[in-house]
Amino acid sequence: MSWMPPLFMIVHILPNRAHRGLRLWVPVFLIWILLLPFVLVLLPVFFILCAVIDIHPFRTLGAFLQLLGSLGGTHIEVDNPDTSVFIHVY
Repeated sequence: MSWMPPLFMIVHILPNRAHRGLRLWVPVFLIWILLLPFVLVLLPVFFILCAVIDIHPFRTLGAFLQLLGSLGGTHIEVDNPDTSVFIHVY
């Protein structure tokens, strides 16, 4: 069980008509850093909603972090007659 969110993502776009493709390294950890202020502002709202709905907020956060941590190693392939896209999450 990993609690660490994915840090990098590689997006590889291959046009089927050409031999060269486009490979992008996306630093996902920068997205996490940009989202952190929004999460901190919305965290009190989350706790209030959990109290109203009567669910345990720490278990819910733990489940969300487990889901986020399990995204590492995800491999997505999309094939189209014109283009193929491969996404690998690290």
